[in-house]
Amino acid sequence: MKMDNLNYTQLKVLLSVYKHGQGNLAATELGISNCTVSRTLNSLRDVFMDSLFIRKSNGLIPTKKTEELIPHAKLLVEQYQLLERKHSIFSPSQSGGHFVIRAYDEFVYAVHNVIDDYILPEAPNLRFDVRALSHDCSQEVISGDIDFVVVYEGFDDNRLNYEIFSETGDIYILANKEHPVFSEFMSLELLANYSLLEIDNYNDLICPLLVNLCRDSGLQMDVAGYTDSVATAMQLLAKSNSITLSCNQFTRNFVDMIPAISYRRLPDEMIKTIKEIRSEHRAVGNYILYGNINNSPAFNWVKSKLVYGLEREWRLATAK
Repeated sequence: MKMDNLNYTQLKVLLSVYKHGQGNLAATELGISNCTVSRTLNSLRDVFMDSLFIRKSNGLIPTKKTEELIPHAKLLVEQYQLLERKHSIFSPSQSGGHFVIRAYDEFVYAVHNVIDDYILPEAPNLRFDVRALSHDCSQEVISGDIDFVVVYEGFDDNRLNYEIFSETGDIYILANKEHPVFSEFMSLELLANYSLLEIDNYNDLICPLLVNLCRDSGLQMDVAGYTDSVATAMQLLAKSNSITLSCNQFTRNFVDMIPAISYRRLPDEMIKTIKEIRSEHRAVGNYILYGNINNSPAFNWVKSKLVYGLEREWRLATAK
């Protein structure tokens, strides 16, 4: 073995290819080219005198030698990262890396805005994979497969770290602009006359909040259906007499661009009751979740930018 030639970058490539089973995915994660990954793997094969991965139809399959190397490679990379955190000077403009972000549909556009306006101008070499969240991905955050998740307050795993970027203020009813809720006195008795379309991302509530409020007052509210897509919800509301509940300023801004849909703020007493229901464990608001795996300077810098940027975007949306 030519161990003198082994370096930090090679170990990171080895771990990333092992993790993804694809050279192109490793390249995306590390912010390098596919050719660089290929050259690095060839160098590693020379170092360890082994093919390391066997190419098959379902990806790169690690050899027995690679399986033996991975635990040692992880320990070495952790030590390198410790040195990096404690003794290197972080420069956003020179930093590379790939970050995976999942967000409720209502937040995806705002996350892209933050990346474009607050992060990439200072750190142009960073890469981001931003997609809508439609399931509970807590384990992926804890394991480090997902770097950040942007959600409402519906989470309870104590292995997750979180930072709030905005507390919930106003809460709105959204419906077809010709809907009676916009012309009549707002009350639970009025709302219970119409079915609820729930914008539900991964069902952190057993029963929708508005349905619960009605039941507590001896009223019956039907559920028209569930969707995790805001765009789909708007189309369904436009052609029906259903209503939906939203506490998201980004969603309200989106509604401003849809002629067929309008919104109305709930009365203070209803808002207060809803907040009391949802504030059992923490402040009612919007959060960034992350795990304990990645503590690199780049990770912490991106986290701070996301918190600051989303907070600012929220304030701008609220003011409109």
